[in-house]
Order: sequence, then structure tokens, then C-alpha cells
Amino acid sequence: MKPNLDRLSEGQKRLWPELSSTPQEFTLFGGIALSIRFGHRHTSDFDFFSRSELDPEELYHRVPYLKSAEVLQLAPNTLICSVERGEPVKVSFFGLPNFGIAGDPEIVENLDLKVSPLIELAGTKTSVVQKRAVARDYLDLDLLLSVGKVSLTDALIAGRKLYGRLYNPHVALKALTFFGDGDLMSLPEELRDRLAEAATQVDLAYLANKIEELS
Repeated sequence: MKPNLDRLSEGQKRLWPELSSTPQEFTLFGGIALSIRFGHRHTSDFDFFSRSELDPEELYHRVPYLKSAEVLQLAPNTLICSVERGEPVKVSFFGLPNFGIAGDPEIVENLDLKVSPLIELAGTKTSVVQKRAVARDYLDLDLLLSVGKVSLTDALIAGRKLYGRLYNPHVALKALTFFGDGDLMSLPEELRDRLAEAATQVDLAYLANKIEELS
């Protein structure tokens, strides 16, 4: 994939080429993985995950660009650092051994860096909207559906693949038809209408069958 770096900060742009030394078991995900595709908003963090457990101290000494970085959090399966590149850049690593698989990662052009596929990012967003009412998450999901051409049904199935029985697709559907919480009323009306329409068009019988197949 060819990344869009327009919305990265100057510090992030300086650090970007160094990310090629990120250990191969890690994949870039979260808001930054969306930003480098759509260029729609700034996000301050580089977030990575691995589907295996991680030793944060070992990882800190193994990643070249973490040399002399300030450790913000060190805990089981978690390492969060601040890397100075003219300004502080936050870089996070998470070990998620129970995180499922919804698709194969993409590789950044001219940089040996893995990035979560759109279907996986859509699955995570349908989980996030169940837990918080934040406009940027709905904006991200709308882009994944309208520009990324991920169907909402596939995103819901991906959510179940990623989180198993901890994930209820019907809660996500409800969240996409109610905009009275948080800052969701700040979203453009046409965007809210698109998401609500997509939610009402999901074939619930088909969805139930696909979820049952994953049980």
C-alpha cells in the first residue's frame, strides 16, 4: 500500500522511515492505520500489536528507534514510549494473544512495515462504537464503509472473528442508529443517515448464520 503521510506531525514524519526496523511480529493498527490510508485526520500515536505475548523490557532493548526513548508505561504485554524526533512521538506496543484474525496485513510501499487490513480495522471500529460515543470513531467507520468499500455486514462478522463471544454485533448495530450520546450530534447529518441506513440494511438472518458458523 502507498501511505498518505499528509496528516502526520513533523516528528512522526521524521520517525516514519525508522519504522522499517519494527519487529516482524508487529502490525500497525488503530487510528494511524486509517490516517495513512485516508489522510482524513491527525492521530498522535503509532500503535502496534502482536498476536503473541510480549516482554516489554526485551522489546525496549530490541527496537532500534526506542534507544533512549522515555518509557511511559511498562506492564505485561504493554510497552508505551515517547520517542524524541524534534518533538515527542508516542509509540505503543501491545501483545494480544487472544486477538483473532479477520484478514491478512498489508505491506507499506518501500517500507517493510505491516498494516492492519481495512476489514480488520472496520471490525475493531464496530467494537469501539459499542463502548464509547466519540465522533471520530463514527467518522472512521463511515470512511471504511463508503471509501474503503467494506460492507457493514462483513465488518460485523470481522468483529466477531477478532473478539469472539465478547463481541455482540447487535449492540454495534444499535450504536449506529442512535446519536444522542457524547459528541455524536456534531457529525454531519448525511453521515449519520448513511450509517443508520447501512445498519438497517443488514440482513439479520444472514448475519446470525455467519456468527453461528464462527461459534
